[in-house]
Amino acid sequence: MAVLGHDGSLLRTLARPIPADRRWRLRGVRRARSLPPQPGGPITVQRRVSCRGSLMVARQKIHAGMIHAGKAATVICENTCFRVVIDGETAAVVPRTTTSEIHRYKANATDKRTQARLTQKGQ
Repeated sequence: MAVLGHDGSLLRTLARPIPADRRWRLRGVRRARSLPPQPGGPITVQRRVSCRGSLMVARQKIHAGMIHAGKAATVICENTCFRVVIDGETAAVVPRTTTSEIHRYKANATDKRTQARLTQKGQ
């Protein structure tokens, strides 16, 4: 059951269970199904190493090294550690100190100054 305001906006919804003997009259209904199981194993994300040699995953700052500045890194996120892979080699293995979930799977630099320099070089 929906509760509407005087202007027609939805204020809240209330549960209104239907008795079992009247459910057969409903049209176009389906049984609810369970969600598929989440894939097990480590999660892989991509990050761009900053000009100072660091990157962030799950609100944790990871230092990969100044020699990797500006490169694309693949981070394998396991339960206990982060494994940073750059150019096919493991650059760093860092213990995981946060319990935050990973929300962004691919993050690149979008600084306007960097983009302006890149377009000037291409001309």
